[in-house]
Amino acid sequence: MEPCAPLEAGDPEQLGPYRIAGRLGGGGMGQVFLASSPGGRAVAVKVVRAELAEDAGFRRRFVREVEAARRVSGPFTAAVVDADPDGTPPWLATEYVPGLSLKAAIDAHGALPDGTVRSLGAALAEALESVHAAGVVHRDLKPSNVLLGADGPRLIDFGIALASEGTRLTVTGAMVGTPGFMSPEQLRGGAVGPPSDVFALGAVLAYAATGAGPFGGGSVHALNYRVVHGAPDLTGVPPGLADVVARCLDKDPGRRPSVPALVEELGRASLAWPPVGAGWLPEPLTTEITRTVPAPPPAPTAVVVTAPYQGPPPGPAPRRLLTRGRALTGLAAVTVLVTVATTLLLTGGEPDADRKGRTDRAAEPSPPVLKQLWTYPGDPAWPPQIKDGTLYFGDGDGVIHAVDARTGDARWTRDRAWGGGNSMIIAGRRVYVGGYADSSRDSDSSRVFALDTGSGRRLWEHPDGTLLLGEAQSGRHMYLFHRSDSRKSLVYALNTGTGKRAWSHEAGIVWEMTAHGNVVYYVASSYDEPGPQLHALNADTGKRLWKAPFANDLAGRPESLNVIGGVLYGIGEDGTVSARDPGNGAPLWNTPTGLRDFSDSGLPVVSGGVVYVSGNADTQGNKGQAVAFNAKTGAVLWRRELPQVSSSPTLSSGTVYVATKTGELHLLNAGDGTSLGKVQLADDRDPTALVSGGVVYFSAGDGHLRAATITH
Repeated sequence: MEPCAPLEAGDPEQLGPYRIAGRLGGGGMGQVFLASSPGGRAVAVKVVRAELAEDAGFRRRFVREVEAARRVSGPFTAAVVDADPDGTPPWLATEYVPGLSLKAAIDAHGALPDGTVRSLGAALAEALESVHAAGVVHRDLKPSNVLLGADGPRLIDFGIALASEGTRLTVTGAMVGTPGFMSPEQLRGGAVGPPSDVFALGAVLAYAATGAGPFGGGSVHALNYRVVHGAPDLTGVPPGLADVVARCLDKDPGRRPSVPALVEELGRASLAWPPVGAGWLPEPLTTEITRTVPAPPPAPTAVVVTAPYQGPPPGPAPRRLLTRGRALTGLAAVTVLVTVATTLLLTGGEPDADRKGRTDRAAEPSPPVLKQLWTYPGDPAWPPQIKDGTLYFGDGDGVIHAVDARTGDARWTRDRAWGGGNSMIIAGRRVYVGGYADSSRDSDSSRVFALDTGSGRRLWEHPDGTLLLGEAQSGRHMYLFHRSDSRKSLVYALNTGTGKRAWSHEAGIVWEMTAHGNVVYYVASSYDEPGPQLHALNADTGKRLWKAPFANDLAGRPESLNVIGGVLYGIGEDGTVSARDPGNGAPLWNTPTGLRDFSDSGLPVVSGGVVYVSGNADTQGNKGQAVAFNAKTGAVLWRRELPQVSSSPTLSSGTVYVATKTGELHLLNAGDGTSLGKVQLADDRDPTALVSGGVVYFSAGDGHLRAATITH
């Protein structure tokens, strides 16, 4: 499930027999709450929006859909356990599935490995078979409606989409469905049946295998146009699976495979891989799920105590978001409040029974502690990268290492394939690095290498002396720029399969570059223009799509440029963080931070509608900061003073991790920035560190990479 937040003013405390404990999320149809039954069973309760509840036609359809949804049963669906379609408000309760949505998993860990995707496809096909057998068409199968549990996936949120059609919500323009996962006939307003769910299944499997939808991104209108008229991009989808995905994405519903046929085909194909159950997910993802699942609170014990009136209750505590890493706290809050209230009454309302200044030390969180898992003889020059359970990094001697993230065992090493500092991209089944053809390390001998992620075998090298100064990878190309002289650069694309140049584009002095979907973005300065300009190129051809001034947002050159969650974010050397529309470069907001040094920490992290960055006041050793912004408005949500920082922030299970040049790793609450403690990674030196799935991988400067859990 998605991050759990406390209840807000106006939220229900009880629906039917279910006690509401926190907010799980929401969407066009309503708000979803985490709740427990009188016997302690955890359930997810979706409360229908007031606008829909007031529509008589919706209520009639909702009753029919709920009755049909009750008939759905299967090992890969979240069963409907209760509902009150006639209630005020109407609500629907399903079994609670401890896990992460497919979208959240991809956002945090990247694309899933081949075997996991095949097992996921077989399970989802079986889930659709159960849904269709009950006379229900899902109509909104998308990554956020697929939950990944340790024991297998679950398909959720069926039973409301059809009831919502024809209401004021849809008449006024809100579409039932999700762009990029709706079928062409759904977009055209045609008949929607099981083949539409098959189309969505194909799109979901492509997303799971590559980390991106098969029709790219951009504006909703452009995305919908590609779904109806364009061909899907299945680059990166494993062979064998790509064929079935392509057939699912056929524009003609009649040519798509039937769900029973998919159950047989995908089930047969998945037999060669671990079945869903223990071990079906990559280890880091399993670790995150098993470490962070919340437990339902036990049913409260009724306690009736008469005590003197002690004045008005204290005001509400500041709201603090509870991610899945703290969902247990949010759920247990109901029981804790009952216990605290009873204690206060029995002690005459005093928080300290003996009133002698003694505080309850047990209530204070214990400091975090490192527990080492393994050590590996290799010293990363930059923080390692993780994909599909393998850590990849380059050391100071020009060697690339691939290490099992669970055990610390070497999977392979590759000599003389590293020389570009932090110039490494891991995408699909390839590791792309900037290196040297010989030991001279002269710029004329620099190369771009592509290595196989499984074996380290060199697949190709680009031979023309190109420095990997900037890089991005998307689809079937990787994109680089090379500063040919003091006045211009060359932006170009390499075919990821062959390493051959696909196109090139002359530019000014390029400072930063990134790629997303089918667009390459770069910022360049020119003597002919007053300030930096943001350029957008067609990723297939290299032709310019548009350009827009960048100087108003970022004074001086940018330190980073990234497309995250459909927004283009930039950080300038003056400390300004900006957001732009990636479709036309129009500015959305820009916010100064007062920071100046983002040398190694300029990559923002975006999660749950919040942008997190870290940096320093200057390069002279002054204090650093971590800052959180509202992703929609740019408003600063919180700041946290730190020692001089040395890394971009990492977000995992509701905690922001920031490494500092004092050798510490600081833990901050993602909701309000409060300190959760710190651990010492190195002895007063700049450590390299990566946090993933509750494990920190770091180098303390002694020639070894270490892995350790962080416990309280």
